[in-house]
Amino acid sequence: MSYNKLLAGIISYSLLACAVCGCAAAPETTTKSSQASSVSDSITYLDAADMFTKRDKQSDYASEDATEITLSDSKSTCNSPAVRISDNQITITRAGTYVLSGSLTNGQIVVDVSGEKVQIVLKDASINCDTSAAIYVKSADKVFVTLAENTSNTLTNTKDFVAIDDNNIDAVIFSKSDLSLNGSGTLTIHAAYGHGIVSKDDLVITSGTYDITAARHALSGKDSVRIADGVFTLNAKKDGIHSENTDNDEKGFIYIADGTFSITCDSDGMDAEETLQVDGGTITIAAGDDGLHADGDLVLNDGTITITKSYEGLEGKTVTITGGSYAVTSSDDGVNAAGDGTAGDSSDSASSDSSKEQKAPSGTPPKRPQNSSDSTEMPQPPQNGDSTEAPQPPQNSDSTEAPQPPQNSDSTEMPNAPKGAPNGNGNPGPGGMEDATDYNRIQISGGMLTVNAGGDGLDSNGDLTVTGGEIYIDGPVQGGNGTLDFSGTATISGGTVIAVGSSGMAENFSSSSTQGSMLVTVSASMISGEITLQDSNGNSLLSYTPAKSYNSVVISCPKLTSGETYTLLAGDTTTTVTLDSLVKSKKNKVCVYRTLSRPCGDTASSLTPQGAHLCRLTCFNCQVPAWYQYSVLLLYALLRPA
Repeated sequence: MSYNKLLAGIISYSLLACAVCGCAAAPETTTKSSQASSVSDSITYLDAADMFTKRDKQSDYASEDATEITLSDSKSTCNSPAVRISDNQITITRAGTYVLSGSLTNGQIVVDVSGEKVQIVLKDASINCDTSAAIYVKSADKVFVTLAENTSNTLTNTKDFVAIDDNNIDAVIFSKSDLSLNGSGTLTIHAAYGHGIVSKDDLVITSGTYDITAARHALSGKDSVRIADGVFTLNAKKDGIHSENTDNDEKGFIYIADGTFSITCDSDGMDAEETLQVDGGTITIAAGDDGLHADGDLVLNDGTITITKSYEGLEGKTVTITGGSYAVTSSDDGVNAAGDGTAGDSSDSASSDSSKEQKAPSGTPPKRPQNSSDSTEMPQPPQNGDSTEAPQPPQNSDSTEAPQPPQNSDSTEMPNAPKGAPNGNGNPGPGGMEDATDYNRIQISGGMLTVNAGGDGLDSNGDLTVTGGEIYIDGPVQGGNGTLDFSGTATISGGTVIAVGSSGMAENFSSSSTQGSMLVTVSASMISGEITLQDSNGNSLLSYTPAKSYNSVVISCPKLTSGETYTLLAGDTTTTVTLDSLVKSKKNKVCVYRTLSRPCGDTASSLTPQGAHLCRLTCFNCQVPAWYQYSVLLLYALLRPA
């Protein structure tokens, strides 16, 4: 094959790649064609008025009408015929209020009252049951567990659970009926095996202080978990709070009205098969998987939530934020709208426990080579959209080698391929560039959201809509993810957004937005330092100090006006941006140069310190990943005759 044919082939390959990847020279304003159809507001919101009854919150009782039960290993006592005592098993057989005090080193409280309500008051009670539940609600209309004022109560299990009564009892408190807990006392639960508290119907907590350590879920309600208030310290090998009902699409939800939560868990902090809604409270989560996860809708209306560790911080079929304050740290996506709401399996018949160990995390990137000396990585291209500066040429003036592009100082790893690009098996690759759906969306209308994400900052498999609030994103430092990622459209009409990260997959809001927005590549390499946006008069409009390095910035705020010129100060760099359109992206300009011993002819030319000519061969305006750009451009440079 002749050189000219080979060169023509490379150029054709480049142009085809640009057409496929959206790399062709285009106006500075970029729009993303929407694959998502318009949808109605089908989000399920939980009505706080329907969550709790007056009785749920009633922790007092008439002591003169209550039945006293004194627990003792030698002989428990009670003077009521409604209570059966057989060894260390105490069975309540009638409706009423029962006050428990004393201790059992291996005993059990059983409630067997068909169709009636029972109140159990724990008054400095300590119960351990080796192989079953310390409190087992076998049958009842509803059971209320009240923590008496100024009391400390302890319930534990120490060995693996053994089935009794044909039931898979696997929690320290296990109820086959509705279960409600309240009071002002303290309850400590230690489940060496199984769960802390399980209800096969609704689990309701309205007050009290709870310290729960569990080998599986800390709190689990099949139909729902509803918490009005309380103080919770939850340590779980699975979910902190879990609700799942595969038999009824309207059940399996979690509702948080208020309370103080400290959750440390190996799986999800909170996991709901349907809606997970938070209307208030102070919540701190360190999770091995997701911070807050809903197979249905995740709705955050108020409260203060800090997720210090997670795989994905906030995840739901839809994610809606209307108010509150949220600080999210994640190894993958900070906020993710994904799935079709059909996830969840009932691998545990007793507690409707979904086996999260088998859940394939969405967007997990492939392993990449770590040893730079053995790596086949592509070099990083220049990232500065305004610059036509050449990379530094080789020092040997006689060399015909293409100069090496700048390296990302933060990484020697190979950049990720484009999300959704075919992998070696011909299947879509990992990440968030899936087809847009009419059910996945992120909606933010208020509150303050701060995200520190190893993957995408905000990732919607459908639309992304911002109408208010404050959003600050420290996104990925690698090129395989972006601060904003969406498969439909991303529109902004209010609020403030500052999103920083790697430029490799950076996206701006869509042109259908009604508020100004800019995407700017501020540096060829990753930098650090405060970001300040100034108007044409030098007035500061907003500022932000990122938590990690970046080389691209997305900024939107109500003060951005089409036709105006702004100055973006990022670390030691200064970039001037004129919003000739409301949504503007200053694209990366990638240029290839060669060092030649003769003049460059019609191409741009400058002399190196050694006297050789540095000749620009070609430049591309691209938004495709750096690894792909340079795979084409370096071939072009190397094959062009000197």
